[in-house]
Amino acid sequence: MSVHTLQQVLQQNSHLFLIEQISCFSLNIPASTGYYQDGDFVIGGLFSLKVTLGENRSRYGFTSTMYIPDYVHAHLTKHYQHMLAMVFAIEKINKNPNILFNMSLGFYLFNVDFNEMKAIQSSMSLLSGESPPIPNYSCRPEKSNKLVGVIGGISTGISTQISRVLSLYNVPQISYAPFDQSLWTRVQPQTPYQFPMSTAALYQGIIQLLLYFSWVWIGLVAPDDMRGELFIVDIRGEMTKYGLCVAFAEKVPELPAKSTANSHHIMKRRRMTDVIVAFGDTYSLMSFVYNIFSSYPIGNVWITTSDWDMTISPFGLSISYTYFGGGLSFSVHMDEILGFKDFLRSVEPGKYPKDIFIGNVWSIIFECPYYNDQRFLDELSECDQNYTLDTRPLHIWDMNTSPFSYKVHAAVYAFAEAIHEELSLRVEVDSVDEGVRPAPMPWKLHPFLKVGYLGRITDEGSVVNEEDRTTKFDIFNYQSLQDGTTALVNVGEFVFESHGVQHFFLNDELITWGEFYSEVSVFEVRTMGYFTEWSSSKIGP
Repeated sequence: MSVHTLQQVLQQNSHLFLIEQISCFSLNIPASTGYYQDGDFVIGGLFSLKVTLGENRSRYGFTSTMYIPDYVHAHLTKHYQHMLAMVFAIEKINKNPNILFNMSLGFYLFNVDFNEMKAIQSSMSLLSGESPPIPNYSCRPEKSNKLVGVIGGISTGISTQISRVLSLYNVPQISYAPFDQSLWTRVQPQTPYQFPMSTAALYQGIIQLLLYFSWVWIGLVAPDDMRGELFIVDIRGEMTKYGLCVAFAEKVPELPAKSTANSHHIMKRRRMTDVIVAFGDTYSLMSFVYNIFSSYPIGNVWITTSDWDMTISPFGLSISYTYFGGGLSFSVHMDEILGFKDFLRSVEPGKYPKDIFIGNVWSIIFECPYYNDQRFLDELSECDQNYTLDTRPLHIWDMNTSPFSYKVHAAVYAFAEAIHEELSLRVEVDSVDEGVRPAPMPWKLHPFLKVGYLGRITDEGSVVNEEDRTTKFDIFNYQSLQDGTTALVNVGEFVFESHGVQHFFLNDELITWGEFYSEVSVFEVRTMGYFTEWSSSKIGP
């Protein structure tokens, strides 16, 4: 058979092969349903409410009919706030007829856990309008044809997989994951938009905190990935400039990878220093936290960022304060989202009957029975559905806006502003017929997203359109209050200006150290008073 004849045969039968593959993919993977609200324009949202282990269906391939349900390793109920931030922002936008010219925003929300395969599947569901998805087909055009952009995911790995699907159709994506300067090397040709964050400012803030307490012998912990590798290399170099030494540098794998360090090994390293700087997020450090809980508490002081929520007890253990109490966390300063706390207080299952996620979250937060169908609203005999979220303890819910929720809320407004600008341009050129709803064109939003606050990473590793700006961090202390509850208390701030000026403020009278930590080891080296203000335009000791 000639090459030309072979090509003809392949072309004639390619559609049959494609149909077979689609059939296998769609029929044998259980549906991952989403929470849909209609609108003239729809924004997809991919969130992570659980940590599941297994994803056993991948062992058998798409053609297998065998399915083993995922094992839920941890329910991260506080992450439900990320979804609510998106719903809240869209409700506000829809109440303002001037933003979208009297048109409305809708949403299509999925829970992808911390699973990259589920992120791919849900991304394809957004494009096809069907769950499970039919690749490259618009099965429910009333959903898929309105899609203008996607917000997600919570980690670099998940954001990468989402982008690999959306890039094929030039659909813009805004990631609310921690800023990752290495992301441009992972996703081609279209990287997600990120919220820029100055790692140089963060490193300087951590170093000034170490210098303030004269802590010079420091342990480092980071995820075993590119982001963690860059952190260890960069902060080690900066610490050397100030005479600070690294006692150890531990790179830890994410779940479900097998840990390379057991609890005995970690215990030995923890005893090498009183102070450990942990760089990572809640999920990437979960395996490490498990090993910490498996060892005896020895009172280390933990310095970290808000990406890692040290208040969460992911393994059903309410002992996080015992191990991490007294910890200090750097969080990029955020203004309060006006009205968001009142909105959170108003949330309850009866208000959002179409929300497929609220039933499970509510049952966990309030420890009440949950029926995975419409009976939930009728059978709450042991759990009053009028309970409010502001009564829950910190390890399962927080009424304060999390940094992730803040970024999700801002991402919704970034899309709304981009849609507004694109529509305005159409009106100027008379391309919109009166009385006819304009069809969404997601690829046309890129120019407006690029000139906003968001930025992409270029090949040189710099953030597109990121102007020099002042970075401000709040410093929080994880402590136990007199009433037995735990809280994050603001004890200081660090301001880093683009031209190198730094301002460090700390009120250490407000700090409560962990129950196993010796106050002598903290204060015997102190030469300053209970409050200090330090500023300098010089980068150096």
